[in-house]
Amino acid sequence: MLKRLSYLNIFLAMAYLLLFVTGRNFVLIGGVCIVVIFNAFVIKKIQKKGQFGLVYAGLAICCLCFWAYLTMGCTYIVQSAIEHRYFADVWNYLIPTSLFLLSIILQLFFSLQYFKAHQVTEK
Repeated sequence: MLKRLSYLNIFLAMAYLLLFVTGRNFVLIGGVCIVVIFNAFVIKKIQKKGQFGLVYAGLAICCLCFWAYLTMGCTYIVQSAIEHRYFADVWNYLIPTSLFLLSIILQLFFSLQYFKAHQVTEK
């Protein structure tokens, strides 16, 4: 499950990058790269049955910060759409972004559970 979710998360990150990043927003580009790197490391650790290290914890925290950044952006977009009464193109952004946000938070949760269980069995 975690491995499939990692692949899905990488796919959604690339789709998000191709669909919505058109300017020079380095926070979005960096965040997507961090999500991809974190998921690649999770897949590698699952295959090698390794432990969750400090680097992975740092990447997970960066993924969580990126998730908060995207969530805040979605909130501002919804507020602006309500304020200006313009909902036509908002759904085209909110639905894919919401799926990406859901996959990020599920990935972080399942990774934490997997590595916590894996560390208990190795000790």
